[in-house]
Amino acid sequence: MTLPSVLQKALDSISLEDLLVLAMGGMSLLVVAIALERLFFLLRVRSSIAAGGRVLVAARRDGIAAAGRVAATLSGPTRAVFGAGLDRAQGKVRGEPSRAMLREQRRLQGAMRARTWLLGTTGALMPFVGLFGTVLGVMDSFQAIGESGQGGFAIVSVGISQALIATAVGIAVALEAVVLFNVLQSIAQRLSRDLALLVDELLELIEVGEHPARAPVVAGGPDAGSAAE
Repeated sequence: MTLPSVLQKALDSISLEDLLVLAMGGMSLLVVAIALERLFFLLRVRSSIAAGGRVLVAARRDGIAAAGRVAATLSGPTRAVFGAGLDRAQGKVRGEPSRAMLREQRRLQGAMRARTWLLGTTGALMPFVGLFGTVLGVMDSFQAIGESGQGGFAIVSVGISQALIATAVGIAVALEAVVLFNVLQSIAQRLSRDLALLVDELLELIEVGEHPARAPVVAGGPDAGSAAE
């Protein structure tokens, strides 16, 4: 038996239901790979947000110029967010600090949610793909029973139980995708909230630095006494 004939025989033995099950297994691996990549990115963002707290400490203690020097040392995704506002606050780049920081903040929030739609779509579609495979399996079983002329519950149940494997695989892949999607969305929302708080406080410090409060006039001071004379 030659190799082409062996391959042809193997291909003939694979049904469309089997191909759907293999495709769903491949989607399961893809879902896990995307989830791991997104998780590593979100962990990097969390570390960068934690390091961004040093920018606020420098802004409170030493002013905007010191905060700009600290922001320049950041290496994570938040460097662009803080740098956009601080560069404009110091006059290095033309523009409004608040709008620049909010724009970079929205860009980072979009990056945190990138490709997670694939997990949501997989979770929504895989049960129907599995059900479609089951329907095909049941049709093949009844067709084989009709061609053989043999029936009975034992023969029918074997074909239906094999066909239900596709539905089970589809539901399992969907559950996996939905759980990972919700976990990633929850982490991204929490990081977005933390980043928004940092941006809001830094913008407040920038505004205070641009418009410092005037010293209060003491009633009855030297100016008042001279005016009274």
